[in-house]
Amino acid sequence: MIKRWILQVTGTKKPPYRTKVAIRTSWLADMGFVNGAPVWAIPQQDGFALALRDEYAGNEKGKLIHVGFERIRPALTLNFAKNFTIPGLVAGDFLVAECEYGFIKARKLPHAQQYHMVGCHNYDALLRLCGYWLNDAGFLLDTVVTVAVVDDCIVIRTWNDAAATYADIVKFARARKYQIIQPRALRGYPIMDIPTYILNRVGFREGDIFGVRYDYGLITLFKPVLQ
Repeated sequence: MIKRWILQVTGTKKPPYRTKVAIRTSWLADMGFVNGAPVWAIPQQDGFALALRDEYAGNEKGKLIHVGFERIRPALTLNFAKNFTIPGLVAGDFLVAECEYGFIKARKLPHAQQYHMVGCHNYDALLRLCGYWLNDAGFLLDTVVTVAVVDDCIVIRTWNDAAATYADIVKFARARKYQIIQPRALRGYPIMDIPTYILNRVGFREGDIFGVRYDYGLITLFKPVLQ
């Protein structure tokens, strides 16, 4: 079974400064990447591959790294340096990683401010946006928000017409098949749950990766094309 998750390129905090990707998940051990295992890191176009040395039969050039251990789970850290470079990858970039036994392949995702995965609640897909960035984007608690499907994306906007009554907003939304939601607080964090009806219309399913692009008063959620 192939596992999939999201990685982000970050930078080291101490000199020599360089970019890196860290993989920390309990799945690593299930896929053979146990503490101390030798792993070939192989640069590829817009990404990289990681293969257990004993399972790898290719001839691409790469470098040897080892699985470490962080707290209660195995961890892999891949540093980009002179002996291992991937043109086009910079700090802040996101990658999607797909893993099967003994092998991980990571590819760069299109530009977005965030990437997440659709979850599940009571057998339905769950897409929850949370964090203080919602406040910075103008999605304050109890703000009236419209949610629409536009060109296979979910478009979320704050309602800015202070003169409109709630009945006016409902009439506007119904005429366009929009949904109306409001940010709320959960354990002190602002959150917004996207209605299941909207997720079904745009084809978002549990385990799907989605990107987040936002500006003040506007959030766009999209599914990247994965080859």
